[in-house]
Amino acid sequence: MKSIFLIPVFFALLLNSTNARTSSLANNGDEPTFQQFLAQFPKSSLPYRFEAEQLQAELEKGAAHSRPNRLDWEYYHFLPLLEESARLNRMPVYPEPVASFETEKFYAVLYNTGRTHTKNLKSYHISVFDKAGNHLATHFVAGVNAETITEATITEDLFADIQSYQVNWAKTYVKGANDGNAIVGLILAGRQVVSLTEGSAVEQVRWAYNGFDAATADKTFTAEVR
Repeated sequence: MKSIFLIPVFFALLLNSTNARTSSLANNGDEPTFQQFLAQFPKSSLPYRFEAEQLQAELEKGAAHSRPNRLDWEYYHFLPLLEESARLNRMPVYPEPVASFETEKFYAVLYNTGRTHTKNLKSYHISVFDKAGNHLATHFVAGVNAETITEATITEDLFADIQSYQVNWAKTYVKGANDGNAIVGLILAGRQVVSLTEGSAVEQVRWAYNGFDAATADKTFTAEVR
């Protein structure tokens, strides 16, 4: 049986224009500063972990969620990949601040763009900045939808150890009509380690799973972007 799961796919960034906007020194008096942007995210510490069990509970609860605390629109320009997220979700995204981190050389913010009426119930991304507030990279690190759960550990040196699982339901999953259904198992589909401070921006897409050795973590993938 073909397994499918979510892993990052890279997109080119226009770094020059992004850095000009995200720098904390480039405030014209009207736009918020980078430090004000960081203040929108609860401070947290590393390592930071998303557990499969935690994400499974989110999926089983479905729409039973309180209203999220969304980031105000005037801070969106600090997250240049929101437009790409909106394109892949086929609708606007409204980031929900989750956590902020500070290391010796970097700042990072973690946010969720998923919600109950999109294809991804939870979709957690981390954006990394230098100490001047310049955007360096954005990566998908964890999330959940009806087919896949992706868990991750974000380390103190800003690497992410990411594992994806295929979701097995007791009955065929039907969006909006899933009461009484239950998850009966998670099948490990893939694993990778990602440097969060470099590379291009990341969003989650569908991938066809061609082979995975759970003992060695060898794997090959073919994109099925829809």
